[in-house]
Amino acid sequence: MTYSLESIAHLDHSKAYAQLNSKFNSFNPFKVLRIEQFEIRHSNVLAWLLDPSENHNLGDFFVKKVLSRIFIRAENEERLQDQTINNLNFHFASYADLEVFREVRTTTGRYIDLVAKSDDQKTVLIIENKFHAGESAGQLEDYFQFIRSKEEYEGYTIIPIFLTLNNVAPSHDEYWILDYSDLLDILQIYLSLNQESIADRVYDFITFYISIIKEELVEDEKDIALALNVYQSNQEAIDLLYAPHHEELRKHHRYNDLFKQVDSFDDSTKSSLHRIYQKQKQAIDYVYRIGSNVLRQAFLSFAIKEEFPEEVYQADSRLPYFILPDWVEFTETIGEPTIPYWLGHGLVIWYERTWDERLKLTIEVGPTLYEKRLPFLNALEQQGIRIRPTAKIEGKKFTRIHSQTVEIADWASKEQVLQGIDELYHSDETRKILKSIALAVESLQLDIQETTEIGREPSNKSSFIPSKAFDQFVEHHNDQILKYRYTRRHCTFVLHSFEKLEDTYGKPLENWWLNHMLMFWFERLNDDRLKLTLELGPLESEKRIAFLEQLEAKGINVASRSKLPSAKYTRLYSIAKVVNNWNDINEIYNLMDHLYNHEKNQLVMRILDELVI
Repeated sequence: MTYSLESIAHLDHSKAYAQLNSKFNSFNPFKVLRIEQFEIRHSNVLAWLLDPSENHNLGDFFVKKVLSRIFIRAENEERLQDQTINNLNFHFASYADLEVFREVRTTTGRYIDLVAKSDDQKTVLIIENKFHAGESAGQLEDYFQFIRSKEEYEGYTIIPIFLTLNNVAPSHDEYWILDYSDLLDILQIYLSLNQESIADRVYDFITFYISIIKEELVEDEKDIALALNVYQSNQEAIDLLYAPHHEELRKHHRYNDLFKQVDSFDDSTKSSLHRIYQKQKQAIDYVYRIGSNVLRQAFLSFAIKEEFPEEVYQADSRLPYFILPDWVEFTETIGEPTIPYWLGHGLVIWYERTWDERLKLTIEVGPTLYEKRLPFLNALEQQGIRIRPTAKIEGKKFTRIHSQTVEIADWASKEQVLQGIDELYHSDETRKILKSIALAVESLQLDIQETTEIGREPSNKSSFIPSKAFDQFVEHHNDQILKYRYTRRHCTFVLHSFEKLEDTYGKPLENWWLNHMLMFWFERLNDDRLKLTLELGPLESEKRIAFLEQLEAKGINVASRSKLPSAKYTRLYSIAKVVNNWNDINEIYNLMDHLYNHEKNQLVMRILDELVI
């Protein structure tokens, strides 16, 4: 591939790129000083915030909030359990005597970013600040051993903190995890509570610093859309400006032609490219990061392949996340989050790229009401999922119940990342956890029934329902079943009574499965449940709304969006149960019969019979 210098001129005329560049070049004194590009300058700001004697007048507010934050992070729960640290003592202690030191040199010649000590509290903090860079081999061990070996800290509690931009886990077990989103929350809370009493210059300084952190952490959907648009239309120019300034990309095969061409440029051309990049660095870096984000692109392909509804996933550029579509039905049992949390559901699954270049899948229980959360955690434990005792304490919000990683050989390859995403999602370990979650919910005696629009076929492509079980079910209910069809993905059937309803309400406007207005189907879910669903298909709008209003009048709950003229599909009833052995034909057949004969399903069928004129 040949990279044309003219492509840069086209980029210069891109309206979308101009919008991004204008945003990143808005006035901020930290940008003028280029603080956002250097960890050492972030460490200087942190040292200022931590020091109670500084002129910000925060006192020891910031250090106390930092300590309380590391004690409540889900990633640190096990560390808190393993250590003899009473976090309440730290919460109520005074750190007015805290001294903060920058760039503390160890005996091996390395420099610790921040060391803060309180003689009154016999506590010393080690903070390794990784705003962009990764950790070096043996670095964290060196820092910890250096502080522990110093006589002046004998008898002190040592709290080593690994501070990163994106929640990266440290390689050393003694370190507590903290990220810049925590600092962002602390600073925003402080400003909101003390706006009236903070000196104007201090308020402006912290506000500008918050803006810098937000640019790195907060994903703006409009900016993402702009960046994707720019990269798709101007990939050649962005790669040409970005790649030569990041030598680590030379190892990627996709950039072989680019580097060969750049290496052949004369010094004047190289200098021009450098000047353009330096002047527009933030915008170029952002467009490249978003546009070339293979994890995000691979996750989108994964979500489409699995046929996830758009409302159950978010392709975040750093931590793409999702819930299983049928977890929506668990809300009544596990509760809703008490604070804003991912997709607004009490469970979540996400992917991330780890510090050691692996792909990681994590499943977490979120901050639901304690009255719901505790029974759910106990039920998970009964299904063999290890739950830390500290996770059951009232006030705890986040509990990770499963994590698994896989190696990615080439992070520039969308195909390899997608393969890793699939491997983790369909692994035996993940499937076992998903099944345990479903069994835990069942043990809490949830009766699943919701009305929701789907209009999609079941999405589990890797598993199937044994045909013999469905054959037995059809034979047993032969007098009721008008038509049926079996595939490995789903078992569909319609009843004679459905055909009678069509005399009044009509046939589907589209070729919809068995081409009747109502249809039942069985499907095997990813958590090994067997699910029965009854759904209304795409009728003529007025007749469809009239039918739903008739159901509503007889007590069947109908979502308001189902009665919109544009609506097509409405789920009238669904129920699911875990199958213990998918090779046991009798178990599956009996469960099919159980789901079909469930009292709520029979009630819906009686109401449908009453509508037959």
